[in-house]
Amino acid sequence: MFISCSGEKTILAVPEQGSAIIGGYWTPDSGRVKGPVQLKWEEGRVSSLCPYSDHRGRSKSSGEEDFAWQPYLLMPGFIDSHVHLALDSIDFYQCLENWHNPALMEKVIQDNLRRYLESGVVAVRDGGDLPGFAWSAKKRLEREEWQGPRVVSVREAVARQGMYGRFLGRGFSSLQDWHRIKEDFFRQGADQLKIVVTGIISFSQYRQVGTVQWSVEELKELTASAHARGILVMAHASGEEGISRVIEAGVDSIEHGYYMTSRHLRQMKAQGIAWVPTVAPIGNLLKYPTGRYSEQEIATLSEILKGHLSRIKEASDFGVRLGVGTDAGAYSVPHGSSFLDEMLWLREAGIPEEKVYCLATQENARICGLPEYGKLEVGTPLNCLQLKEL
Repeated sequence: MFISCSGEKTILAVPEQGSAIIGGYWTPDSGRVKGPVQLKWEEGRVSSLCPYSDHRGRSKSSGEEDFAWQPYLLMPGFIDSHVHLALDSIDFYQCLENWHNPALMEKVIQDNLRRYLESGVVAVRDGGDLPGFAWSAKKRLEREEWQGPRVVSVREAVARQGMYGRFLGRGFSSLQDWHRIKEDFFRQGADQLKIVVTGIISFSQYRQVGTVQWSVEELKELTASAHARGILVMAHASGEEGISRVIEAGVDSIEHGYYMTSRHLRQMKAQGIAWVPTVAPIGNLLKYPTGRYSEQEIATLSEILKGHLSRIKEASDFGVRLGVGTDAGAYSVPHGSSFLDEMLWLREAGIPEEKVYCLATQENARICGLPEYGKLEVGTPLNCLQLKEL
């Protein structure tokens, strides 16, 4: 088994039973506890966390030695609640061409999965791809053929045929078309259902968003079909109309949510809907300039970013559930390393560091439907944790 060591950007192999001296630990409930602390685990799960003092008489199993992890803080591993494993963050169209080369895609995805673990990310929620590369990766990880974070996958997204999202799923021409095939759709596997509700935002025209694809009534039926199977629903939506519709439909999380309003936040708070605001896809274009965008586009992106960060702070202050998701695979949002970017963007919005950690662990575990993740307590699997620099 393994534990992510983000403090050294590596992955450490550990036995099923053992102990270590750590520099301290952090939990969403108690915050930071200073060390030295002795961590013990049995059958791959935490069995105790106690203050450490080096008494000669303390008992040890035969041959047992403490791992020297004093430079590290033990804490729940991070969870990236919105990624696309089948995209490469560099060239979208070349990446789609690469989809015709499964061997290449397998290598690229394996490398990206390792980068997540090296960055302290122990689980990701993937937003889908038409060929099913992310779903295949999930299965390879479950069979322990690959090493990487836990993958929560939608398998493929539900989009309106001929509109935005063709690379995410097969597309449906109508709700009747969906009803005709939905049993087969769910039978192929899905941890969550992703509905593409709007297109993407314009970088040149402020407040311009791609077409809304589904009516409220259609969204309610799509959502109900997932909820009836105990499956959470994530909705790709931006713009006032698209966001309003998914709130009324009762989805579980809103992805992106550019041009969110205060009215939306009040409704989301009342219904317990989470928001994954994915700042990195716009913020990183400004943070890491490439010359790819015009002055007008840069000005529009800056205006979008300013409003988005302001609304995120409002959501946090108001108590709306917030998730940390990067949209990794999007241009300039690399797998693994961009998770730090996303956390820094939330800090830029004015959310305190401790709360950002809570969102990146505890709340993301809730959004992704991972009850064993996002916490540090007796019984937590060691591979759900990370060793972060003190």
